[in-house]
Amino acid sequence: MKKIICNPLNMHSPTKIDTSKTQPGFGFGASVPVPHRGFGDPAVVRYKGRYYVFGSMHGFWWSDDLHTWYPGPQEDIGLMPGAAGDGCVIGEYLYHSASSRGRSWITRSKDPMHEKFEFFAEPGFDFWDPNLFQDDDGRVYLYWGCHNVDPIWGIELDAETLMPIGERKVLIEMNYAAHGWERNGWDNDMNVGYLRVGETDAPGLDYPAPWIEGPYMTKHDGKYYLQYAAPATELQVYSDGYYVAESPLGPFTYAETSPFSTVRGGFYQGAGHGSTFQDAYGNYWHASTMIGAAPFSNRQMGLFPVGFDADGVMYCDQRFADYPHYLPEEAADPNSTFTGWMLLSYQKPVTASSTIKGYPTENLTDEDSRSYWAASRRRAGEWIVLDLETVDDVRAVQLNFCDHDRAELLGIPFGHFSMVPEEERFIRHRWLLEGSVDGETWEILCDKREAETNLAHDFVVFEEGRRLRYLRVTSTEMPYYGSFAMTALRVFGHRDGTAPAAPANVKICRQEDDCVTALSWDAVEGADGYHVLWGIAPDKLYHATLCYGKNELTMRYLNSGVPYYIRVDAFNGSGVTEGTVQAAQ
Repeated sequence: MKKIICNPLNMHSPTKIDTSKTQPGFGFGASVPVPHRGFGDPAVVRYKGRYYVFGSMHGFWWSDDLHTWYPGPQEDIGLMPGAAGDGCVIGEYLYHSASSRGRSWITRSKDPMHEKFEFFAEPGFDFWDPNLFQDDDGRVYLYWGCHNVDPIWGIELDAETLMPIGERKVLIEMNYAAHGWERNGWDNDMNVGYLRVGETDAPGLDYPAPWIEGPYMTKHDGKYYLQYAAPATELQVYSDGYYVAESPLGPFTYAETSPFSTVRGGFYQGAGHGSTFQDAYGNYWHASTMIGAAPFSNRQMGLFPVGFDADGVMYCDQRFADYPHYLPEEAADPNSTFTGWMLLSYQKPVTASSTIKGYPTENLTDEDSRSYWAASRRRAGEWIVLDLETVDDVRAVQLNFCDHDRAELLGIPFGHFSMVPEEERFIRHRWLLEGSVDGETWEILCDKREAETNLAHDFVVFEEGRRLRYLRVTSTEMPYYGSFAMTALRVFGHRDGTAPAAPANVKICRQEDDCVTALSWDAVEGADGYHVLWGIAPDKLYHATLCYGKNELTMRYLNSGVPYYIRVDAFNGSGVTEGTVQAAQ
């Protein structure tokens, strides 16, 4: 069976409650104990045949195949505390560093699974969002930076001692006047601040300068690709761009195809502050931070194939970025991983055993991670039933859970969870997934009623397909014995019928501020949505934006003075129909 993933990845989290009171995925303080489900700022490194991911999380996670991820040892393992941890293989060791506004140091280990990391070096200055890089000639460099004033820095380190050689250099500075995707604000609109669920407007930021952060170096074919993130980790427009140079400390030239990693529209968005690495077969991947805003869903890790074209342009294939994709087990074309399985559940009706007012069932199929449904009865046995309205060829189901009112729940005197002995306070998602053709006779599709796992995002695959119309999820246990709550129940596969027609009357209007372009097109009958592809040449449409429920789009994330080409495709559960490439004048 082929390995298949669906962003955000389903990553096993510890089932024991964490009492350090750190917000998962950020490293900031929290008022109540929490599970570590956040996977922000991922730095993936392959060491001795195994993949490790560090970041803004507790410890590290590991995988043998990029498909199934597990938390490493949960006790103190000697890592430098701090956000945005980084991993780098130098010689026989796996080195680690993290962010600090005070003392910063570097640790290392030969066996991360069984031995503590040991203190190795203290470069003598503090750094935030560090990235260690060893070149082919053995020389070592450190990149760092995370600020809305200060730049991205770089310096050479002695390869034996990891102590600084020479002076640090300024490598990247913000330029949001010319780089629309760097602009801080909702949808890169500097006049609109962070929008909460249901809000349509908010005051702009008092200081709208972006945070330029998360540097990461990749060398390919003799060129140095220095990646960086902007404009802010809490925004759905969080993205990675890059500069390129002929040497590790520059001078660097801005890549006009930036941002090379950006996921816009769809269920889970954002693809910033990441790392680019090679798998066991030589394929390049970009692991990055995806943004989910439902309560405590936090930032999660997305994984995207990376390519380098004949002109040296680095890009991520993020077409249908949160749909199922294959994980190749051989050298593969980075553009070949999409399964072709389409979303079947968009705006389909859902019924439930009970519902809390304000959290309706339609939130389960609106493709918005910022909204969710919750049951009103806090007991085992609550259920939801999704009606696809036709009998479809179902290939995969993604279940996205969230914690409803967790802080309030943990504050209830003599609540069920607080009365359980500490050694039995597990944080588990237990449920039963069933399918039916007629809504009367049901078959079990996946049984996790006795699972010992804490997966806020779970993914079930039926590679050969199941003919189904109805899907039912029954909850038997939620973390903290809370309400059964989900941000989405997403179903993928094939629907009988034909794909919609190509969009007609596509109008492209580049604004006086040429970082902004307005698009519109005629609504297509039978379309669930539209896929807007864009890039710097007709054969370099490396970026994509998903549009559900609308036939217009304002793109505020272009680069000034750069020509663009755009194509608008239409899609539904039966497939995709490509539009015509047009220039953005």
